[in-house]
Amino acid sequence: MPIAPTLILGLGGTGSKIVARVAEKVKESGSSQENRIAYVVFDTDINELRDIKEKNPGVYMVQTSTVNTVGDYLTVNTNARDNWFPVNEMLNRKTLTEGAAQVRAISRLAFDTTLKSGKLAPLRDAIDTLFRVDKDNQEQALRVIITSSLAGGTGSGLILPVAMYLANYLKAKYPHLRAITRGFFLQPDVFYGVIPGAEEQQNLKVNAYATIRELDAFLMKGDNTLPPQYRNLKFEFPKIGGDGVEAVNAMPYDFCFLFDAQGTSGSLTSFGDLLDHAATCIYTQSIGPMSKRSNSSEDNTLREVIKNHGRNRYAGAGASRLVYPARHVEKYFAYNWLRTAVSRDWLKFDDAFQGQLAGVRDQQDKGFSVADLRLEKVFPQTVDAKADGERDPFARSIKDQAVLKDPEGVSEIGKKWVMYLGGLIDYLETRSKNDTDDQRKAMVAANIAELKGNASEYYERYLDLKKHHDLVERHAQEGAAITAYSLFGSDTRGSSVGQPFALETYLRNQRGDGFIHPVSARYFLYHLLDLIEKQKATVDNDLYDLQGYFRDFEKQAFDDPSTDEIEGPESVLARKAGFISRITNRQDGWQKDLADKFATYLKKVDDLGNAVVASEVLGDALKYVKGLSDAFEKLFDNLRQNIALLDTDIERLRTTYDDAKGSTTRFVYSDSSSLDHISKSVLYRGGSANADADLAESIFAKVREYAAITDEKDENYFQDLYTGTIVQHFVKKFREQQGASTLDIDIIEALEREYRARTKNVEEANIRHYVVSEINAVKALAAPFIESPLGEGRHPIFACAFHPSITGDAGSKRAALVNEHLANYGGQPDDEMSKQEILFYNAIYGIRARDLSKFSPPRVSQTENLAAGEYFSAYFRLVSQIRPSVDETKVITPHIDRRWHTLAAMPDLDEGNQARQLTEIHRALLKGLVHSHIIREKSIGSGMIYRYKPLSGPEQDFIVSNGTPCDQFYEVVDALTIDPVAVTRLTESVDHMLEATLAETAAIEYTSSPFGRDLARGIDLMELRQVIPSFPDTAATIFDVAAFWAISVPKDDFQEDYLAAMSQNFLALLQEEVFRLEEGDQRYNVLEIVLRQQLQAFTQHFSAFTEKGGSHFSRKLRIIIGALGDMLINLPLPELRDEVKAMDKQLLSGD
Repeated sequence: MPIAPTLILGLGGTGSKIVARVAEKVKESGSSQENRIAYVVFDTDINELRDIKEKNPGVYMVQTSTVNTVGDYLTVNTNARDNWFPVNEMLNRKTLTEGAAQVRAISRLAFDTTLKSGKLAPLRDAIDTLFRVDKDNQEQALRVIITSSLAGGTGSGLILPVAMYLANYLKAKYPHLRAITRGFFLQPDVFYGVIPGAEEQQNLKVNAYATIRELDAFLMKGDNTLPPQYRNLKFEFPKIGGDGVEAVNAMPYDFCFLFDAQGTSGSLTSFGDLLDHAATCIYTQSIGPMSKRSNSSEDNTLREVIKNHGRNRYAGAGASRLVYPARHVEKYFAYNWLRTAVSRDWLKFDDAFQGQLAGVRDQQDKGFSVADLRLEKVFPQTVDAKADGERDPFARSIKDQAVLKDPEGVSEIGKKWVMYLGGLIDYLETRSKNDTDDQRKAMVAANIAELKGNASEYYERYLDLKKHHDLVERHAQEGAAITAYSLFGSDTRGSSVGQPFALETYLRNQRGDGFIHPVSARYFLYHLLDLIEKQKATVDNDLYDLQGYFRDFEKQAFDDPSTDEIEGPESVLARKAGFISRITNRQDGWQKDLADKFATYLKKVDDLGNAVVASEVLGDALKYVKGLSDAFEKLFDNLRQNIALLDTDIERLRTTYDDAKGSTTRFVYSDSSSLDHISKSVLYRGGSANADADLAESIFAKVREYAAITDEKDENYFQDLYTGTIVQHFVKKFREQQGASTLDIDIIEALEREYRARTKNVEEANIRHYVVSEINAVKALAAPFIESPLGEGRHPIFACAFHPSITGDAGSKRAALVNEHLANYGGQPDDEMSKQEILFYNAIYGIRARDLSKFSPPRVSQTENLAAGEYFSAYFRLVSQIRPSVDETKVITPHIDRRWHTLAAMPDLDEGNQARQLTEIHRALLKGLVHSHIIREKSIGSGMIYRYKPLSGPEQDFIVSNGTPCDQFYEVVDALTIDPVAVTRLTESVDHMLEATLAETAAIEYTSSPFGRDLARGIDLMELRQVIPSFPDTAATIFDVAAFWAISVPKDDFQEDYLAAMSQNFLALLQEEVFRLEEGDQRYNVLEIVLRQQLQAFTQHFSAFTEKGGSHFSRKLRIIIGALGDMLINLPLPELRDEVKAMDKQLLSGD
């Protein structure tokens, strides 16, 4: 059954690299499902995008940047500037092509611009392609995988925008389509090896926490489980083709897989390995044969998702592979065979030339006049010297292949270059003939023979000769061009092989069934080059003489040497007319002389035609042979470089899989000891002097192709020839000769052979034990690459896949092994798997981000004492410095919205930590009010505004989220909620005052402490009496502070839970202050007194609150009183507890 249509998106540099690797894995697998997968990558770096596109042409690209600066973008995108972008002068000058500089909001800004400018067409095209392939695709749920780093700027800044846009687009374009979206995100630890700086690593941690916090909030929003105080949380995109923005409401992801640098089974060794493992997990989970099992496993987690309000959609995954790398083994032995066949012998004549050339250069440097050496001269001389003088076997073989011998191979019949030139000259003589010219020649010759005494006839015959000359010369030139092209420029040259005029005929071996050695081809070409140069020089001399003859013919034939005038044929014939009139009916001497000259002229026209053809064709032959020679020289220069590296390449291949640590792929029967074992039975049968005929022919074809290139030549051509022709020849040869016995074995047999090679043990029981132990070891490597979550254990989901053929015959021991150790492990036989691989997959679902230690807040209780996680600590250390006003803060938010770091805008990952933050806000509020560090005074205009006293300097304005002055009490709470700096400064100011006071007194009781004294004096809420004129002329209590907030906050912003939390936090602070200064039972006595005082004063204010707020305000009063009742449950104050219960009943009854 085909897989569901699958869309894979890579965000940023890391995500794009992972997608490229996934695409390569799909291609390597040879899967028939490739057309059901579409890939899209997003990045700001066009060079990286082009590199991916070049290697994977089917990948769609979206560049989310231009050369404009951030400031340019914000000038156009005023919504971003005014509402969510962290405007900063330093950022304004940054161009987006430089990347996002770990500022995630820049990436969102770039995406907005990409969307607005209509440049998301590649994404839409990729989606449409999936459904154009097969209309039935719409009947299956679309699988979407989005992968990125959590840590950087570009990718992590797109994680939410891209997912929200995509979900909204699919809902609009394919309303009946169901899409399942998985995120696969790399955590900061993955990058520590390539980003070692401590400050940069801190930025990565901060970004990771911010990204997950955003995801967590919008996952809850998509599930409709977001707490009501965050109902205004929304994600907006600019409208296409219009002004303004529009909110998008969608579920961004169904599951988010987090990928750490270390899993429960250990860590990987390099960044590349980590990226590759991430790609393997994505392939296995979403595309490979185990994807169906993965999908059903996710369906089974739905109940847990519902129970946790959608906040446990995080997961971990791991994959491992047991592989017999047949292609690697093949390549290793191909290189060994190449080393044997293409030894240093191939280069010995070039080396000799370089040695002689160095001597010449040395002589020239010393001032001696020494002519330069030419390789085409020295090379054949060196071959001859080594073959004849030194009896070098390789040189003799090279030389012998360039001559033709008798059938017994004893006597030399001829040198091939001489034979070729002879055949070419003979062929050219036939090609210079032209039937029309021959007919004309015969007619002209007959006319000359019939010449009588009429002078005008001689004149006409001469014109005929001239015309014949011109036509023959023109036809020769035309024929020469056609002949030269057919011999040296046409793609059909090969059809002439075997003909005596075809150069390739002489590059074949004695039997004619293959090409001679490439070195022998060079030897032949250099000799031929010299011979053609000499022959062309002779032909050109002859041609020069012929051209001179025709140029001087008139002078020689018609000029009268007794006159100074140069006479042409017209004047001469006229002067001799008198002689003709006196001597009739017989031919005198001048007539016969002129007729003979005409006959000679006619013959030399034939010679001219032959010479023109020969000169032109030999010139092209010279270029052709020189081009081939030069191309061979470049090939051998490249060969020199590769042969120099060959030993290193072979040793690298030999030891590639020696160190298996740090990888989740176990390569079988391919380490150095195994390859050494295999090498004993796969020896190369051949030598350097006898290159395979088909290799020699392939090399010559590529050399000829290079020589024929007239445009700019690719500098990598010969490296491609080496890897694509020479190396691949030996790969093919090894496969043909050893494929069945060495390469075509399955993974189980490879394990068995590995054991026998290592131990020389052939006992069946030992072999089986080894196979089972190796399978189990690789299973363990598939443990999810995520830390073990805190809290209750999660049960991993196991799966594996293998080719059905490895099971063997039914009932066999092999079948029993596969069933027990693979099928019972969630194994799934699949025809699309290679029989040389077993794939394992593990996954853990149902994780909340807060249950991962790096994201976790500190946990202190009777059963655990855990410090805050490193991502948590880095994040809150940074965001605690951010001010709400962009003009006042120099710290740039890690979020893609400058408001989202505050509790007012977005919930935290952990409810307990959110409660702790809220506690700090409420404590700062109460302390500031009790000690008059929060004041209300006249503003510059006519109104009153709230300010606070910092530790030093003048009072500071509160900054309200809506940008208006803080002139209402509930806005003080709002200001503290969005400004952690104000909370810190206000708390520090009060605490410093308290510590200074306490330091002046050795022992102090609560009632005489600053807090006890100021609270007893009462809290001055001046605005309270303006809002509630009937409020008694008495000081306010801590309960009144909570009630005042409840009556002043806008109806839409009121939350009962928030009022309860505020009341509880006020009471907790009061209890803490009492217990800090009192001891033993006295603590409870003092606490009871203070609470009674506060409660009694508060009850006197009930009527004023209900009068202002209406009868339903009694419920809010009950919430405040209820907080006290909850506190008293755990305190030994039964009488007060009963009084509070009675008071609650009274409020409930409305009395």
